[in-house]
Order: sequence, then structure tokens, then C-alpha cells
Amino acid sequence: MPESKRNYCHFSFDERFGIQELLNSNATMSEIARELSRSVSSITREIRRNRRDDGYRVSPTSMIRLCTHLKTCEVKGLCNRCWNRRCASCKKVRCTNICKRYERDICEKNTAAPFCCNGCISVNGCRKHRYRYDAKTAQRLADCRLPESRSGIDTTSGEFQAMIDKVSPLIRKQGQSIAHIWASHRCEFMCSERTFYRYVDLGLGGMKNLDLVAKCRYRPRKKRGSGYFRCPTGHTWTDFSALSEEERLSTVEVDCVEGVRGDSRVLLTMLFKRISFLLVFVLDEHTQACVGEALDSLDSLLGDEFSSVFPLLLSDRGHEFWDYRGIEKGGRTRLYYCEPGRADQKGSIENCHRIVRRILPKGTSFDDLTRRDAALLASHVNSMPRASLRGASPFDLAHHVIPRELLEGLGLEHIAPDKVVLRPSLLTGS
Repeated sequence: MPESKRNYCHFSFDERFGIQELLNSNATMSEIARELSRSVSSITREIRRNRRDDGYRVSPTSMIRLCTHLKTCEVKGLCNRCWNRRCASCKKVRCTNICKRYERDICEKNTAAPFCCNGCISVNGCRKHRYRYDAKTAQRLADCRLPESRSGIDTTSGEFQAMIDKVSPLIRKQGQSIAHIWASHRCEFMCSERTFYRYVDLGLGGMKNLDLVAKCRYRPRKKRGSGYFRCPTGHTWTDFSALSEEERLSTVEVDCVEGVRGDSRVLLTMLFKRISFLLVFVLDEHTQACVGEALDSLDSLLGDEFSSVFPLLLSDRGHEFWDYRGIEKGGRTRLYYCEPGRADQKGSIENCHRIVRRILPKGTSFDDLTRRDAALLASHVNSMPRASLRGASPFDLAHHVIPRELLEGLGLEHIAPDKVVLRPSLLTGS
């Protein structure tokens, strides 16, 4: 049994490395727990929380059909193209997208102990969804999660309301400052003076900065950035420049367009450089997680074709693109970063943003935009003839580069030249 002094202690890197080594040797959860003097439940939670998602194995020569009936299925003629062979053996159409009998095949090692693929002898050739426990990745994920446990209000609702009932009349009716109140009643409150200032900034308890004596006289201090992003090796502009011209022409440039300051939603834009074709997505938040979700949705829509449609991505060093491992999940693409302050290195998408700004001028809020609005905007922008394409529009050339299912899945359609609208009225309807 674990010693009492170990209760509620965080895992150290050495312990996580020990878990990795024991998993690689196919040790059971009980054996790992005994070796580290931890409970089995702690080991289980640690693995499930901090395992690395390796996705699916890239298979460029064949379609991945993760169905439990793959080997025994005898269904024929699902797509009406052929009748004399099993749909499961067809290499032209993904039968899993149209078959009603499809049941996803999930590896039992990932749903029960050991919850990862460590120690599995067939992991390199496995076509199922893969997870791996890696000590460095687990430590990084745990460190990122640690601040979340220390956010919020560390008190009960009753204690917090009692404090507000005491402080509010002293501030609003008698004009006392927070420093004055804390000097007299410090022992009655469960938080510090500085913490209460933060509660007021958040508008908790019905308090606001205008209620304070001097708070509204000063401008808020500028916050330092969340950290400096060091471009990882193999993802720099120098690495991108070393690629062949043909590879660089297949690049998809990505960026984000922001609306009014304070908006939660932003637009994620992706431009196929060769044909100037623009994709637009509405992100609920300006975060790495939302960018990853947008790419995951494209991955699920395209399946095996994702790597051929999006072989290379080029972005700036905005914080929303820092999670390059999540973007490149499973080797589905390669991400490169421009140099700081060099927007000209992805000038194609910057020029396309000028057209987008005709429809969404600066000062326009994005919080009311929907996916349909994004599709409508992209359809009209892509239907505009370009001198760089010798008078053709990006939509005229799209069928050479972009699969039809992607266009249909995103709701994009070709607009007649005389019906193209590049004014705010396109979305407002006025």
C-alpha cells in the first residue's frame, strides 16, 4: 500500500519515466503501482490524462477502414459502381461513409488497461487509433493543466456572499476604499486585498470598478505576453525555403482574422497558394484548441486524402498556431513558421484578406457570424476572377486541386460573375 506521506502528491518526471519503462515491458497496473508505491487508480488516471494521441497510421496507398466487420463483410454494390466484388476491398470509395452496418473498430488496449500502445508488438503496423504514454509529453501536459486547478474562487458561495454583503455598503454608501476596509476587517475575510481587486475586475458579486474610489482613474496595466515562442527545429522559414519549388507551390497558407476587440470569435483562413482558393472557418475562440478542432474536422471529412490536399501549412507565429504537434497529428501534414514581423513571407493570404475586409471591414463584430456566413463569404471571394490566374476565378481551377467532397462538405458553391458581391451587404442582407 502507498505510504501516507505520498497522498495527494503530484507525479514527478522520474515517476512518469518509470511508468513509461514499465509500460514498455508490458507490466500490469498493479505491478506499476507496487513499484512506484502508488495506488492503481492514480496510475490509471495518470496514463489516461497524459497519454499522447498519435492518431492513425498514415496509409498513402490504401484506404483505412476501421470497421469490426472488415474481414467478414460480404456487402456489395453500395455505391452502384460495381456489383461483382466486396465493397470492403474497393479502393475508390470509402464504404464506411455509406454503409449502415459500419461499426467503428476500437483497440481494446486503449479502452481498458493499459490504455495505451506501449509494449504492443504490432503498434507499427496497426491501423487503429493509437495512444502512447511518453514521460516528456505527460510532464508537459501536467504542467499546462496545473494552473487550471488554481483558478476560480477558493471559497464557498456562502462565505463569498457574506463578504460581499459586508463590503458593498461600505464602498457604495460610505465611499471607503478597499485598503481602508481590509485594514479594519482583514480577519473577517477569506481572501487578500489584492484578490478582492481581481474579483471586482471580473464583476463578481455585483461589484464593478466604477464603485471604487480611485480605480477608474487609472488605465489598466499592460500585461506581458504569455511567453516567447521558440520555433522548433525543422519548422523554420529556412527549412521551408530549402524545399523544392514544386513543394512550396503546394503550400496552404493559414492565418486568423480578428473582429472587434473583445470578440470571442475569429476567422481561420486557409489559402491554397497555387490557385488562390480560400477556405474560411468560424472559430468560437482564438485558441490552439479551436484551430486543432477545425483541422480535425477537415481530417474526418477528407480521410486519407487530407495529406495530399494539405501537404504543407505555412503560418505566422501567432499563439493559436503554437501547438504544431497537434496540427501535424499522425503526420497528416507539415507546418512551417514565418519569421517574426515578416507578413510578406505569406503575402498571398495577406492580399486575400484585403478582399475579405471589403465584406467584413475593420470594426465589424464576428460574434454573430455563423458557418453559413463563412461559406457564403468564401464562395463569393473564390468566384472573383483574378488577373494572377489570367482572368479565371479560383473556383474555375478548384476541381484540379480540391476534392469535390470538401467543397460540398463546407457548403461552397460557384457564384456567377455578375452576382458576386464584395460588400458588407452580402452578410447583412441590406
